[in-house]
Amino acid sequence: MPANGHLRWQGDEEARDAVYANRARLKSGVGRAAMRKRGELVERSFAHVLDRGGMRRAWLRGRENIAKRYLIHVAGFNLGVLMRVLVGCGTPRERAEAPTNAFLFVIRTDSATGIVIIADIGGTPAMLVVIAAPELV
Repeated sequence: MPANGHLRWQGDEEARDAVYANRARLKSGVGRAAMRKRGELVERSFAHVLDRGGMRRAWLRGRENIAKRYLIHVAGFNLGVLMRVLVGCGTPRERAEAPTNAFLFVIRTDSATGIVIIADIGGTPAMLVVIAAPELV
């Protein structure tokens, strides 16, 4: 809304409709849930990289060097997220300290060979099964 309180949409009804529709979407329950999810997933990760990771005060010469540093830093952050989802630990140090029990079974028959790994990684069971035909072995 302008400072003097008058709206001037004459001749630009398409822009007015877009603004009002966007406002309605943002105030709806679905829009509010999307904004909460955005704040939880996207904004928090940026804040973590910038503040906790120290990227807000990067002392490098040139925008290209800062962009390279930022790219590497964010790639490391994303790798930690992937490690946490796949393995249950976000850093290699955390993974090394996690208790792990693993069993390896190799089963070989005339028709196939199977390799089974059963692991307990930080209290979460995981299993990998690989079966190969004899012509592949």
